[in-house]
Amino acid sequence: MLLVVAVCGANLPVMAADWRCGADIIAGDGQTLLSTDPRPVWRDVQLNIEAVDAFTVAELSGKSFRLADIAFVPGYDDAARAWLEQASANKVSVTPLAEQPDFLGRIPVRIQGEGVGDWHAELLAAGLAMLVPESGQDVPKLIGIEDAAIKNQSGIWSDPSPETAYYVRAHDAGAENIPTAHDAIGRFALIDGTIRSIEHQEWRSYLNFGSNWREDFTIALDATLRDAFANGEDFQDILQDWVGQEVRVRGVIENRGGPYITLENPFWLCLAR
Repeated sequence: MLLVVAVCGANLPVMAADWRCGADIIAGDGQTLLSTDPRPVWRDVQLNIEAVDAFTVAELSGKSFRLADIAFVPGYDDAARAWLEQASANKVSVTPLAEQPDFLGRIPVRIQGEGVGDWHAELLAAGLAMLVPESGQDVPKLIGIEDAAIKNQSGIWSDPSPETAYYVRAHDAGAENIPTAHDAIGRFALIDGTIRSIEHQEWRSYLNFGSNWREDFTIALDATLRDAFANGEDFQDILQDWVGQEVRVRGVIENRGGPYITLENPFWLCLAR
């Protein structure tokens, strides 16, 4: 039923954006990792689904594509592929977001289809993919759609198992029965929590989510990222305003005495409004 509803273009959840992410936090233009310059759009093409993250078009020999800004996860890739194959029965429009392919030879794209609309939005709404912003396009909209999927426990967000959950809290959420960052060490996950303190060193700042930074969840910002968030102002003053704020971050959780994420992309960190 989930696949049928999504492919038939059911109404996506409409909600106010609860998070400021990436460029919305930075005073100024922020950062875009993929080009947003106008590029040619391939219209009315038939996609061949080689894998969940690799598409081809017969008329465009030698080119391979992937959806930008999202990632598919183990355990749900079969359902995602079924969705993609059903959606690709109709012709689509493909917009490339980079001139050069990635290291696997795939061009990151956005895809619009008849009767389905924006593939990114539909896959996120169904909980069949995780948002991994890279292009900087439509981030507030996509964050809102993913947030609704998390609250509705759709798809990948329905898994409460500590060993496999993709959504965790920085600390024990008590009655909510949500796994913690400790449970997710070693895998890519989305983490919510409240910043308790910030420590600055010459080349790095640490956002601490507990009283014991040696054991509790920590986010590390290198000097380049913290300066980008400060946008020419004193980074210590800017980051100090984050203390006490609810944060959402995504990335690979390492074990550095406690769970630890090195932020790789400003769009991967959000502050609650």
